[in-house]
Amino acid sequence: MPEISSSQLTAGQSDSFRKAKEALARQNWDYILMLLPPILEANPGFLEGRKVLRAAQAAKAKSVSTLEKKMAGVKIAPMVLAAKSSAGKSWSAALAKIEEALAMDPHNGQANLALSEIALANDLPGTAIFAHETVRVGAPQDVGNLHGLARAYIAARQMSKARDTYQAILGINPSDGDALKGMKDASALVATQEGGWEKTTDFRESLKSKEEALALESAGKVVKTAEAVAEQLTRLHAQFEKEPQNVNLARQIAELCETQGSLDHALQWFQFAYDLTQKSDPVLEKHVFRLRLQQMDAETERAKAEGAGQEVLAEIESRRKSLTLEGARERVARYPNDLNYRFELGEALVDSGLYKEAVPELQQALRQPSVRHKALILLGQSYHRRNMLDLAAKQYASAASEIVAMDATKKEAIYSLGVALEAMGKKTEALEEFKKIYEIDSQYRDVSDRVEAAYQQTS
Repeated sequence: MPEISSSQLTAGQSDSFRKAKEALARQNWDYILMLLPPILEANPGFLEGRKVLRAAQAAKAKSVSTLEKKMAGVKIAPMVLAAKSSAGKSWSAALAKIEEALAMDPHNGQANLALSEIALANDLPGTAIFAHETVRVGAPQDVGNLHGLARAYIAARQMSKARDTYQAILGINPSDGDALKGMKDASALVATQEGGWEKTTDFRESLKSKEEALALESAGKVVKTAEAVAEQLTRLHAQFEKEPQNVNLARQIAELCETQGSLDHALQWFQFAYDLTQKSDPVLEKHVFRLRLQQMDAETERAKAEGAGQEVLAEIESRRKSLTLEGARERVARYPNDLNYRFELGEALVDSGLYKEAVPELQQALRQPSVRHKALILLGQSYHRRNMLDLAAKQYASAASEIVAMDATKKEAIYSLGVALEAMGKKTEALEEFKKIYEIDSQYRDVSDRVEAAYQQTS
């Protein structure tokens, strides 16, 4: 997902961003902190908005005491851990969680590093650069952060800035071998850029040697062909034989196996890496869980291709739901204060038809801004399925009123409210809700049939 400009926002989002910039001039930090997070969650690539938000956070943080900063560091660590563990399912929600942490300390190294990692994994190099530059403001001598900044510049193909960053590292630590090699590689690539390699269909032709080409691919972490993946896997396997307890190597092999489409091997390596951490890394745990679900999805597709009956498909779906629910229960048991995990458990319970059990989980999840609206809708469904229609309508109405833009979530809330009102015998009120969607998107579900049928009855 590429980074976007303010011109690509919806009309409502654009208006909110305009108000945020005006609030920045007035130094109304709290107003900015209220306006921008929802826009960034909906548009994680909106770097300009993230910069305005960070400016407000930094300005407000100046009044925070040293003790409060230390306490913030204690609170931020588990928030970042939870965000990274949820990135596989919803990276935009994970970034929203990180922004909550950065609101407490915008220069926090751990939170900004997580922001960079997720951004790079989702083709947002500018956001990754911004994260490392933010840390650099507060900690200009942090060599680890500078290495991350250099890698982000390489991902953005800003080779001259990568070279300059490596030079800055050598100014701090002249014996840093990685920085020395990085500076040499980046310097060579600056020359090839100036020679016009980006203008040719195969930039390898403009490099002096195959070795330099491989250095560029490694530095940018871009693997473009099956042959390159196989070559890299061979190198990593050979290195892993020498370092059989190296978790990072096992993780890299797993990622490349997944790139190849070898889900079984990827799962085995992710599981092996997770076991090496004594099952203490939630990110690796998430990868294991995700791939197990993908295996079941693949099993479903094979069964459909082979013409399997509904009983077989239903059995696979039942196992998938059980796995999802089991994983959600385990995560809540380990991290009972993580509201995102509470939401995931509530969602899994609703999907499994355990509506009564889902209610307390979703009620707790309402306190998490990034999932609040979806939690309201699921809470409404939990009441709706138990014929508690007035309570269901109240949840749907709350979600619809809180969402500004007429996006998919708001449409679902309004539609569900209409269905609940109709079931309560309030047909006129239900029609008014359906018409709100009809005026914007007449093709949404069966809204067209419902609205037009009502008019035909009155004609």
